[in-house]
Amino acid sequence: MKLINIYQKFYKPHQLSNKYKKVDNYLLRGPHPKISDLIDLKKEGVTQIYDFRHFGVRGFKFIEKYACKQLGIKYIRQPFSYLKGEYPTAKEFETIAKSVKETGEHGGGKTLFHCNSGSHRTAHMAAYYDLTKGENINNVFNRLGPIKYAEKAEEVVNNHCYKQNFFNRKLNHEKTFNPIKYLKNSFNNRVVEATQKAHTYFIALITRYKNW
Repeated sequence: MKLINIYQKFYKPHQLSNKYKKVDNYLLRGPHPKISDLIDLKKEGVTQIYDFRHFGVRGFKFIEKYACKQLGIKYIRQPFSYLKGEYPTAKEFETIAKSVKETGEHGGGKTLFHCNSGSHRTAHMAAYYDLTKGENINNVFNRLGPIKYAEKAEEVVNNHCYKQNFFNRKLNHEKTFNPIKYLKNSFNNRVVEATQKAHTYFIALITRYKNW
């Protein structure tokens, strides 16, 4: 008997946790899922998952891959590390957004975007999809025109970044002689600076036609 079947014998699917947010009928976004979450997501109609976490063993990423395989969910690793300055290219943004649209339109089910917390890499990917809906960004701009495009871009960034937890960390310049606290503060500041740089990159990418 498959391990996932044993797990399902003891876990009964229920209402999907509100930590997973609906973008539209084709896309959900949120933090990395536990096995119980995957079962609920499958019940919700999710058939494809994009995992944007960077490579590594932290969080036992192989468990999600295995569980998805057993549940019949397509699992796609698309790793990026803002700490290392690794950002999705314009082509990668477009390809992933197009995949969500095609999967949904062809009756293939819903897609889930997630990273670690669902607050940073996931926010940018979801915002890009929400802006383009899988259409070429040049076509979106030409169809809407400069003013409406800028308004739409501002709206999706507000919804997916500013109104969520994108900037939940703040710089901490507290002076301390405690080595553990010093290391924690240093790491926190690295994350803050990395996410700010990534956000500047993302804004530049989607607003290259007009500043707002």
